[in-house]
Amino acid sequence: MEQITAQPGTKVFYLDGKKINSKQTFLKQAAEAMEIPTYFGANWDAFDECITDLTWCPAQRYVILYNHADIFAQAEPTQYQIALDILNSAKEYWEANHIPLKFLVINK
Repeated sequence: MEQITAQPGTKVFYLDGKKINSKQTFLKQAAEAMEIPTYFGANWDAFDECITDLTWCPAQRYVILYNHADIFAQAEPTQYQIALDILNSAKEYWEANHIPLKFLVINK
């Protein structure tokens, strides 16, 4: 883990899953962690657009660490799956543009 985050040009976003138990709290925490601009619409479409933009925090690679993801997964499984789908799509988008995006879920 330290090797990933210590690389120069890496932007790390940390989602504290202890504070995430719904779509709304996920979007709020993601917006704060990713420093998403205030125009963020706080819905899935807006999150999808923002996570494939990130012009406000350019980097050579991105890492998203999501701790305690099981809380959201158990509270709202359908919404949790949408979040994962968006994050996986973003990973594919960035990799197609030769910028790695690592998404790590830690259930502790």
